[in-house]
Amino acid sequence: MKRLNITDNHGWTPRKLRKQERKIKNAQLRQRVMAVRLVMEGYLGKDVASMVNVCRQTVSHYVSLFNEGDLELLLHRDFAPGREPFLTEEQQEEIKHLVLTTTPAELGWDIASADSQRALPGSSHRLGAG
Repeated sequence: MKRLNITDNHGWTPRKLRKQERKIKNAQLRQRVMAVRLVMEGYLGKDVASMVNVCRQTVSHYVSLFNEGDLELLLHRDFAPGREPFLTEEQQEEIKHLVLTTTPAELGWDIASADSQRALPGSSHRLGAG
């Protein structure tokens, strides 16, 4: 099996990477930096994988990202755009405005309906209804 190599350290040393690790709050991103640092220190990919609890292909991928584009590419993560909101932006702004500027009483809701009633308007599960 071929040994993993850092082909371009981009000016990083194991000591600098360790300092950078300590600054990173996200555990997964810190794990990436740790894997690269351990490879840079001479550990085998399979040993690094065992130490940071990922598979050896993942360690290889991290080293590849670091070699291609420095720490910036290693720490870059693309996230899915997520689910489309149920409410439009205008509706969200309207609700935000209502929540920040009015009370339930001003909207005609009594305390019982705002506090203890969990049913949606139009539901037959209201207090006092059936």
